[in-house]
Amino acid sequence: MSSDLEQEKCVRLITLWMLYATDVSNRPYQPVMANSRLLIEEFAPHKEKVWTQIVERMASIYAQMDSLNAEIQALSPRWRLERMAVIDRNLLRLGTSELLSGLNPPLVTINACVELAKTYGDKTTPAFVNGLLDQFCKNHGISIT
Repeated sequence: MSSDLEQEKCVRLITLWMLYATDVSNRPYQPVMANSRLLIEEFAPHKEKVWTQIVERMASIYAQMDSLNAEIQALSPRWRLERMAVIDRNLLRLGTSELLSGLNPPLVTINACVELAKTYGDKTTPAFVNGLLDQFCKNHGISIT
């Protein structure tokens, strides 16, 4: 696997951890990130570059948090955002933000979020995340092929 792919995987994973920690602690993301920076020491091959990307990704997600939450809620009208499992809603925030940004091909983004769902979610999380991100792409005219 190329270094760029490994780096993107690391950025995505640590961003998910930061989103989760911020969500469960109900604190602003900046202090959570400051307290968690040592995470990259263990996981990131190019620490400063990875940290810069995580900071940018978190800032982007939090800048659009209200609209991301509204999008996710519209995708799942029968399941309120606050009732979703913490990992599920943060995977969806991560995925929808990445899909909107065009950072990676949509299929790569969806597959990466589904893989994270398999690792960190419960048994229904991968299908839930896959279905909602797929519908998000359809709603926004984003081709996944």
